[in-house]
Amino acid sequence: MPAADTTPVLDAGPAVLVRREAGIVRLTLNRPDQRNALDPGLAGALTVAVERASADPDVRVVVITGAGSAFCAGAKLDTLLAASERGDVVGVRASFGVIEGVYRALLAARPPLIAAVNGPALAGGAGIVGCCDLVVASEKASLGYPEVHLGLVPGMVLTLLVEQAGLRAALDLALTGRRVTAEEAVRLGMVTEVISPDRLDSRVAELAGQLAALRPGALAATKRWAWGLAEGGRRLEQGRDLSTLLALTDEARAGMRSFFDRAARREGGRS
Repeated sequence: MPAADTTPVLDAGPAVLVRREAGIVRLTLNRPDQRNALDPGLAGALTVAVERASADPDVRVVVITGAGSAFCAGAKLDTLLAASERGDVVGVRASFGVIEGVYRALLAARPPLIAAVNGPALAGGAGIVGCCDLVVASEKASLGYPEVHLGLVPGMVLTLLVEQAGLRAALDLALTGRRVTAEEAVRLGMVTEVISPDRLDSRVAELAGQLAALRPGALAATKRWAWGLAEGGRRLEQGRDLSTLLALTDEARAGMRSFFDRAARREGGRS
């Protein structure tokens, strides 16, 4: 086996670390200080990295993971709240449009996508997991859709969750906003398998190697047909618009302000 090339091969910027070994590209969300929350910079970098990897015929598999203790804590809310406070419909829609761009890039990707879920994957982060073809989760991982606690709706990610976990399970998670462990997530069909934290990287590398050795055309056609049957990606736009409407309500503004107040108190307690 050739030695690993550990230099960046796709210029996605520091928000996403990109490494390539043979035909396997590994994308690491690299905002550990903000739990890899999707600000426009990180979301844009991930979209670019996925699209470039997909366009490269020599790339056989893409792995997505997070730096630090979290996979992805969802979208950063500061820009969304500011636009909502102004009553800026275009700005609110644009905030959700950034996340929609990530999902569309993932769903359109040619090579198989493996999510290596190293920690919490919440809201938009759970959406990234839902857009991947295979999901290997650490026992420390958890998934959740906490939008309801902020007066928001998981419009786009719910289109994926209903297909993957079924209506009753999706309603349970979306209406309560509760997190599920990796073990429960695998029972619900949200995760492919669960592994101990110390074996996550090696198991993902093994799985990626198996896929990379197969016929890329057959893999691409198989995943495209499966996602076409699910049809979840076709409803992303409707989910985005529903999320936009809810984010412009007084209830949502109050929920987002409360979120930032709690975060500020936590930071103050640590100072």
